[in-house]
Amino acid sequence: MRKGKRFTACVLALALTACGKAPAPDTTETADQAATTQDAQHTDAVASDITAANGAAAAVGSGLLDKAGNPIALLPFDIDSVPVSAQALGSLPFFSLPSGYAPANRPMQRAYARFPFHLGDGLHWVEGSTWSARIGVDSSGARDKEYSTLELQRNLEAVLGQAGAKRVYEGPLRRDFYYGELQSEIGGGFIDAVNLDDKRPTQVFVIRQADRNVWVQVSYGPYDAGLVVVEERPFQASARWTGEFPYLAMPKDYAQRNHPSKRDFDAFPFWTGQAFEMVEGRTYALDFGKDEKRYSLHEVRRNLEAMMAEAGGRKLFAGRIPREQSDSVAREVKSAYSHAATFSWDEYDSEVYRVDLPNGKQVWVYARLDYLSAGWVVAEREGFLQTAALLPAQALKQRLDADGRVAIQVNFAVDKADILPESQPQLDQVLALLQQDPALDLSIEGHTDDTGAAAHNRKLSEARAQAVVAALAARGVAASRLASAGFGPDRPVADNASEQGRAKNRRVELVRRG
Repeated sequence: MRKGKRFTACVLALALTACGKAPAPDTTETADQAATTQDAQHTDAVASDITAANGAAAAVGSGLLDKAGNPIALLPFDIDSVPVSAQALGSLPFFSLPSGYAPANRPMQRAYARFPFHLGDGLHWVEGSTWSARIGVDSSGARDKEYSTLELQRNLEAVLGQAGAKRVYEGPLRRDFYYGELQSEIGGGFIDAVNLDDKRPTQVFVIRQADRNVWVQVSYGPYDAGLVVVEERPFQASARWTGEFPYLAMPKDYAQRNHPSKRDFDAFPFWTGQAFEMVEGRTYALDFGKDEKRYSLHEVRRNLEAMMAEAGGRKLFAGRIPREQSDSVAREVKSAYSHAATFSWDEYDSEVYRVDLPNGKQVWVYARLDYLSAGWVVAEREGFLQTAALLPAQALKQRLDADGRVAIQVNFAVDKADILPESQPQLDQVLALLQQDPALDLSIEGHTDDTGAAAHNRKLSEARAQAVVAALAARGVAASRLASAGFGPDRPVADNASEQGRAKNRRVELVRRG
């Protein structure tokens, strides 16, 4: 693994007394391994004492499973058991590394996330600002520098002790805790700190101060170490319920990854834990994210929960949709919403809410909480309002004679040029028009509203116009009598700000040629 540049984090307002005065670093692999073995033996000896001192309350069933399918206990922690430290701290991660050591890659730093720290025979969730990294030798420093577990451990214990930290766990890493149901959340933000040998000696420290608590977990190995630092603090939402469709806002510093899709009328299946509820109405789908070193699944989750609480929403489901149910969803539906919901709905955590608004409207929200990105689908339930109208051949002729053009309603598959069967009666009337007037030549023109990328809409509208030409030619109309063109959103006939306006702009027009 390529080593990063020298670590330059803010330093405590105290000197690393061990730095510069440490014993000569170990220079052989055997010496490092021996030190690791000695540390592991020491870990086993003191782990039970620390567990007894901090395990005053019983474990809480977490519902989480490790990699082997075994339950993981969530343990409480009495912060009053840690003496208050008055030592001045800088900013996250609060201390520097010993001379010659640095993160192997750019550290992962989250504005708000959560990490399950080892405590006794289980885990303890801590939320706040987080920092994590794999620690190794600083490749930009002296070339003959060798990694020493003992040197790193003694330095970290010294500086944490000077900061007033209390050690609350010492034992094995138990890597499988992180690679069961926690894999998506932990792997996305803390992979460098936990993707280590299962039995690596691990220590957890807590610094308690009047205005904050700082948690530190470090796992030592013969060649590198994993380090997690969390500044525990209450959550403050950065996203608010907007009160207008699509109602949800992205958390601060998050950005859309693709253009959101908006449909005036569609249907989406929302999983309630027992079955899918098909909700018809206006829909909105968005996928968004953040720099992968700063993206936090938990930050998205907490902001969504805050918006739902603000709106009075009710959570109907949280977890993973069973694979059998996920596979039962039609591929056409998954394709239409793939950017927000992906195709494999069983491979990530999801949440489903229903909001009953004071005006009688019902809003459904489906959220995908994935490894390095998130997405959601919002549906505002409403009845179907037909906007299509059948124009008989005679009415088509009258409009062409008067205006030179006439709009017809041809329905297509979502984001495709496939003509839907219900459009056949209208195409029959166009065919009759052409058969009744052999001298009539037409240009078929496709148009869209301004939802989505303009270039994509132009290409789609052209393909749809060509599909209409092909359908008429297949019924015996000479190809020389027909032409096609697609203008996307460039020639609106109504305001795209309203549903009614967008519906008018999504049209196929017959235009007299010559």
